[in-house]
Amino acid sequence: MMTKMREFSKIFIILVAVAFIALMVFEWGADYSSQSRRRDVVGEVNGKKLTYSEFNELFQRVYQEEKARTGKENFTDDDLQKLRDQVWERFVQQTLFEEEMKRLGIAVSDSEVVYQILNYPLEDFKRHPSFQTNGVFDMQKYRAALGNPNIPWMQIEQIYRQQIPYVKLQNIITNSVRVSDQEILDDFIKNNIKAKVEYLGVNSFQFISDSLKVSDQEIEKFYNEHKEDFTQEERRAIAYVKFEIKTTKEDTLAVMQEFESIKKRLAAGENFNDLALEYSEDPSVKNNKGELGYFERGDMVKPFEEAAFNAKVGEVVGPIKTQYGFHLIKVEDKKKENGKLKVKASHILMKVHPAPSRVEEVENNARLFAEDAKTNGFIEQAKTMGYEVKETALFPKAGDFIPGIGNHAAIKAFVFAAELGEVSNIYHVDDGYVVVTVTKIEPKGYRPQETVKPIITNRIRSEKAKALAREHIEKFSDRVKAGEDFTKIAESDPEKKLHHDVTPFFSRASTVPGIGFSPEFNATAFTLEPGEISDLVETTRGYYYLKLLEKTPFDSSAFAAQKEAIRTRLLNEKRNKIFTSWYENLKAKADIVDNRKMFNL
Repeated sequence: MMTKMREFSKIFIILVAVAFIALMVFEWGADYSSQSRRRDVVGEVNGKKLTYSEFNELFQRVYQEEKARTGKENFTDDDLQKLRDQVWERFVQQTLFEEEMKRLGIAVSDSEVVYQILNYPLEDFKRHPSFQTNGVFDMQKYRAALGNPNIPWMQIEQIYRQQIPYVKLQNIITNSVRVSDQEILDDFIKNNIKAKVEYLGVNSFQFISDSLKVSDQEIEKFYNEHKEDFTQEERRAIAYVKFEIKTTKEDTLAVMQEFESIKKRLAAGENFNDLALEYSEDPSVKNNKGELGYFERGDMVKPFEEAAFNAKVGEVVGPIKTQYGFHLIKVEDKKKENGKLKVKASHILMKVHPAPSRVEEVENNARLFAEDAKTNGFIEQAKTMGYEVKETALFPKAGDFIPGIGNHAAIKAFVFAAELGEVSNIYHVDDGYVVVTVTKIEPKGYRPQETVKPIITNRIRSEKAKALAREHIEKFSDRVKAGEDFTKIAESDPEKKLHHDVTPFFSRASTVPGIGFSPEFNATAFTLEPGEISDLVETTRGYYYLKLLEKTPFDSSAFAAQKEAIRTRLLNEKRNKIFTSWYENLKAKADIVDNRKMFNL
């Protein structure tokens, strides 16, 4: 019984950890007939408060859920910041959804819960091997397990009781969504009917050169007429001090001593794979105990490959250095397959890490600097302590990337919540710690003309080049309309700028080799009859004449086979879009107070 319970343990850690319900919890189509107190508040949504202790409790649930889902043990600052953001968003979402469910009188009955458990298994059950036959979910096995006392169905019932009201809400909001037969037909035609064309064209980039002059007056006129193209969100710049943690020869020597210890234990008869489970830093070791299976030359990095292929079966070689660290390799077997030699091996990977005392020292230095910089000023304190200050250019809030630092959601969150000149706490990065301060804030608005002058110059030059390209191909328009062979026309071009080719078959939604994705090109092709030549077609790349060679017929059998799948997909897309739009509108109208900055969250 306990063995069976452990088999399902990962599923239940994830399921029970679900404190909030995200969008689209079921498949669409499921059938459902004081001031001191204020300082402890991380945020509010329409008056509902989330205290610091509540936030931490919810964070721990999400953290455990993520550990169970990913198997990760070590989370970076960046990972943790994303989880904190997830907790906040879930709190906002749950609060708003619960208000709407109360307003709409949404409730759940026992019969609804039973019906859903019986007919709509949770995705974790569908994926679990115990409920599959030949790799496919087996409903009979699932239903047979409904009486299994080793599975905590009471907890699972609570999950359904939490989720069903949310799905009912989704269904109410999207109840009016429909997909017409015409939409299904259009989608099928767009993706299944294909055309093949011959084309004669000219790419405008061939005419771009420095000889195409652009005046200041043209630049100013373009800027004023296209000002909306140059709007920008708020951008910020930072200065930062990086405290690097470097490894030394002593750190490498410590790893070599670990390998010597492993070799002694192997000599004493211990199992290589058991030692891999104990020592290896390869993330996959928990699943494979260091076993890599069979591989051939070219599958592994060169030093590893050479050592493995040169060793004898049963031999343990290494440590071998690669970009991943140091490897101890045991060759378990060799064989020839399809004329190629293959090696079966296991390995133990260890990386060189700085001594804990050095890590602690660097962390303390960074922490001391951060504290003093908050009092004495960032630049002044860096000068006093002799630290190099690096500065970034302005960057936007979108994404996690920070120039000079890389992807770091926690630092990005601080930067766009902080005041000008505010100094951060320390942040852990791949090779040490950083402390940052906000040095410049550029508000949302239009980018100054001077900063976009090179962009405008290129755009005007491209427009002029495109005009020249059109002028060039129009010299041959009479010959095209007369039905002359495209190949002969292209060969007769004295400037050799005309390009002639035949496309493979493509659909309306396809990218065409040599053309790219061009709605204009594709749409024109499907308006033609075989042998018919188009008018001149303008695309982002240039200008083209098309001659339709062949178009595949409408396949009524294929359409009939795909019709319901297309309907379901389009319906899901529409529902998701409408529900997401509804939620964003609900959120925009809500009274949301976000105090996370006060708690460094």
